[in-house]
Amino acid sequence: MTLRIYADFNSGGSPGHGSCWLLRYGPQRRPLDDVAEELGLRSGMTVTLYYEEEFGDQAEGFEVTAVLEEHNDPVVRWRALPDWTSVKRTRE
Repeated sequence: MTLRIYADFNSGGSPGHGSCWLLRYGPQRRPLDDVAEELGLRSGMTVTLYYEEEFGDQAEGFEVTAVLEEHNDPVVRWRALPDWTSVKRTRE
């Protein structure tokens, strides 16, 4: 089963703008760095990144396949590089 991870795409990940670094996991959207060990994350692992937003009675959402990257950055260790050819709308 592929992990499904919330991503704030304002943190990167747009085509041509590198990896996304603001990643959250689970219903409480805990920082991915905080749960990485219990999830058994490894660099090169394929995951699904998703984004959902509600605007009153409207909603938007999509998901995209991505590859995890581990960095030696003390602020954000785990990032993900989306494959935009795999984007799929989940809410409109």
